Amino acid sequence: MPRSVFFAVLPLLLLCGCMVKTNKENLQEALHHYNTAVRWGRTEWMAEHVPEDKRSAMLSRRTEFGELQITGCEVGEVQVKGKDQALALVRLDWYLVSRPRLNTSFIEQTWKRSGDKWLITRQRLVRGAPCPLIVPIPSQDRFRQQELWPTISS
Repeated sequence: MPRSVFFAVLPLLLLCGCMVKTNKENLQEALHHYNTAVRWGRTEWMAEHVPEDKRSAMLSRRTEFGELQITGCEVGEVQVKGKDQALALVRLDWYLVSRPRLNTSFIEQTWKRSGDKWLITRQRLVRGAPCPLIVPIPSQDRFRQQELWPTISS
């Protein structure tokens, strides 16, 4: 290969190499995207990070979250376990419109890599107030005794 062609192609190769995201960067992006969607109630964005076989169930239940208001969502410690599993601790500040009392929940999220995407496969409350996204809340309506987030709860 002539030197002029090599030096013309080299910047393109370097640029392409810089554009490839690492596994950890993909995980950080998925965590940020999913938890930002949780914060703003964007269930269609959340669904992008839920396994395909559970997406339709999650989306069909989105109206049940109308009373839930999330005021803050912050990803804390993240532990990567091997190439394809991770745990993240998330702080969620929230209240119910009918019961305007600010609550804080600490939720452990389990993430698994599927191909080049990270998907949330499980959430569980580790401390704080029982959150409607994770555990059932007492209610007078038809959803009594049901989990409001059955697709990824434990």
